[in-house]
Amino acid sequence: MRSSTKVQRDLQPVMRLGKAAAQCDIQAKAYGACMFRSYENIEKDMCAKEFAAFKQCVQTKFGRKW
Repeated sequence: MRSSTKVQRDLQPVMRLGKAAAQCDIQAKAYGACMFRSYENIEKDMCAKEFAAFKQCVQTKFGRKW
């Protein structure tokens, strides 16, 4: 059985990622709006510019690149 301390430590990166993404609401909204405009006809890279901006923001807020 895992201790609660181990579980908390395992969840820390996910929690940090969530906090970083929450700070990028403008970029997330732009990406979501782009996807929503054509959600019935999604194509690869159709919202690449918006996704790149969201990804860059999250990476900056998270503090490292993946």
